[in-house]
Amino acid sequence: MSEYLNEQIGYDVQGTAEWRRRKAEQFPDDARNLQAAEELERIADEITALDEGLPIHKQIEDACEFFNKAIEASGRDCWDEIVSAISEELRSVGFHSSHSGISLLEWYRDLLRDEAQECLDRAVPVPDLAQEVENDPAVKTAKQSYEEAKAKAYAEARKRL
Repeated sequence: MSEYLNEQIGYDVQGTAEWRRRKAEQFPDDARNLQAAEELERIADEITALDEGLPIHKQIEDACEFFNKAIEASGRDCWDEIVSAISEELRSVGFHSSHSGISLLEWYRDLLRDEAQECLDRAVPVPDLAQEVENDPAVKTAKQSYEEAKAKAYAEARKRL
């Protein structure tokens, strides 16, 4: 697992740091690009230095397995959403977000879990519970009984006035 983290996530973080350094050269009056590059390099170093035995490694491994099973079950390749989300999150570091190595990995774990669920939901639409309840014959009967009782109560109340 750490090989994947170091090669994929670390590569993405380092690549975004290099991109931010180029942006810093392109826009020397905006100090945020250089600061973001330095933060991204720190994050990449933290990820590389993490102990392989940390729970986050197993959690990401499990999330990847769940995600791959969701892809297999749905017959859809949902990796584009993951790649786009990672790119967006890394580009926001130093501008709209901040991370430690662990917090970025936790964000990634949660992203995998959420996207796996989204992938499954798109493949097998989950029925709208409110609509299911409203269309249930017992609910319709109860609603009709309620409306009739309410109308009767109003009619009786008007007679007393």
